[in-house]
Amino acid sequence: MQLKICGIINTETIRELIPLNPSRLGFIFYHRSPRYVYGKLIEQGLSEIPGHIKKTGVFVNAETEEIEQILGQFQLDSIQLHGSETPEFCMHFRNKTEVIKTISISDESSFETAALYQDACDLFLFDTQSEKFGGTGKAFNWQWLEGYTLNTPFYLSGGISLENFAGIKKIKNNRLIGIDVNSRFETAPGVKDVVKIKQLIALMEE
Repeated sequence: MQLKICGIINTETIRELIPLNPSRLGFIFYHRSPRYVYGKLIEQGLSEIPGHIKKTGVFVNAETEEIEQILGQFQLDSIQLHGSETPEFCMHFRNKTEVIKTISISDESSFETAALYQDACDLFLFDTQSEKFGGTGKAFNWQWLEGYTLNTPFYLSGGISLENFAGIKKIKNNRLIGIDVNSRFETAPGVKDVVKIKQLIALMEE
């Protein structure tokens, strides 16, 4: 199972996480997020990330020009569209890079929204629905994932912790390829708890 660590804001954290070999490191380019990274992170920090770890930029209803500029400036490997972007918008970028589309889950019918995007993105990220864009730190009912039948693989996000990780291994859906963690593995917004992340990786490898 793959691991995406999201919400990184400084080079020091990047250097701590690289030896753990996560599949992806996520950087939030949404100015209302407490983990907004622009201006805090220089391109040199991202350039230290080895090629097997994908650099993923997270955007919320950003303009096309802004995403294209940041995509090139930071040499991102993929983008995660976390807002109300249309399938057409996603398809525009899928012709340029790997696209992850976040789908907010409120109940089992939320997967009907995912169906609209299945040809417009490479991966889904299923997260708990919130009034605000961004993580809630809360999990939805993971049993609903057994009703997801599209072919597009997905990451699971929202409230994943050391305490509830065992429940992820009980999910019966082979399209689940990874998890996305953020706030439950921090000591402060953007400051990752490397000890906890190591403990998570150990659970993933069991």
